[in-house]
Amino acid sequence: MQHDEQKALIRRALALIASGGSERGEPSLSPVSRYLDPERHAREVERIFRRHPLALCPSAALARPGDTLAIDAAGMPLLLVRTRESELRGFVNACRHRGARLRPAGASNQRVLVCPYHSWTYGLDGSLRGRPGEADFPHAPAKDCQLARVPVAEALGFVWAIPRVASSEDDERIDMEGWLGRFGADLRHWGYDRWVPFDQREFANAANWKIPFEANLETYHFQYAHRDSIAQMFHDNLLIADHEGAHQRLFLPKRGIEQLREVPEDQWQLGPHSNVIYYFFPATFILHEGDHANAFTVLPEAPERSRVIATMLIPEPPANEKAQRHWRRNLDSYWGALAEDFALGVSVQSTLASGAQASLYLGATECCSAKFHADVEAALS
Repeated sequence: MQHDEQKALIRRALALIASGGSERGEPSLSPVSRYLDPERHAREVERIFRRHPLALCPSAALARPGDTLAIDAAGMPLLLVRTRESELRGFVNACRHRGARLRPAGASNQRVLVCPYHSWTYGLDGSLRGRPGEADFPHAPAKDCQLARVPVAEALGFVWAIPRVASSEDDERIDMEGWLGRFGADLRHWGYDRWVPFDQREFANAANWKIPFEANLETYHFQYAHRDSIAQMFHDNLLIADHEGAHQRLFLPKRGIEQLREVPEDQWQLGPHSNVIYYFFPATFILHEGDHANAFTVLPEAPERSRVIATMLIPEPPANEKAQRHWRRNLDSYWGALAEDFALGVSVQSTLASGAQASLYLGATECCSAKFHADVEAALS
């Protein structure tokens, strides 16, 4: 983020702290059918998740030629590959013969991609290189049996994919600079394109995919849900929000930010005095914590079930054991708080089918959560 914008955010924060206020929007309702309806869930997958980029792994997970990652996203089996020319490719993880998966879930390094069913063999570029009984397939020429491609790109230290079959070579490309917009430019300014993973994890979440974003796009809950973890670091129910299309940036001032009133503006820096949330529609969350970042993407699996893919990014690999301990402490602090959010989300999901209420209530300071829902509704329509 450019320094002028950092100063502008700090000024907005100091003014709100002085007035005892917070940014507010219109109170709203969120119908519980949003979290339970199978037909709606299918429309969300088709109209949202198969049309927008999702951050699926750090670029460093596919650093070497031959590195592959098999992962399912929004019901689509994907195979992400680094070619011999160090280019990124994305394919549907399905042999063109009889549809078997080429690779089991997870990472590996391969010279070629071999189907375990009948040994059809593909290059890392997706081209069919060979198959037993070639003469038996006059109706399936090799040029028509390339792996189906999906759009992929790299940005901000992550591999992004749109989980759908690309209709043409041009359709494989994703304009990530255009998609991420000025919030992406913030993170590039801090060097994210060069940052590397310190931690990666994946876990099942017994809640609708939208619930984690509701929690992480408001701070109304901090003093209560996080009373034993991070609440004392932040001002109560205070955030400063900016939006670009369906993307959101939330500035969370720490209590120590008031020290900056005595510091010349040309020396102001966000890093020590705030966290900044970047939410990229539909399902990628990046928490900028000054000298590192924690990110997750939530993938829908069923109305009441989702899967979370999470990464901690740092500027460079730890040089020694002291650095390892430093980043481990930061990681443990982050997951200590985030685990509280996810547990409460599971609690929410467990009551929604009870019939106790037709809608959930979003208050005026939960306006960013309300905007998230409005943008989901707009994408569905």
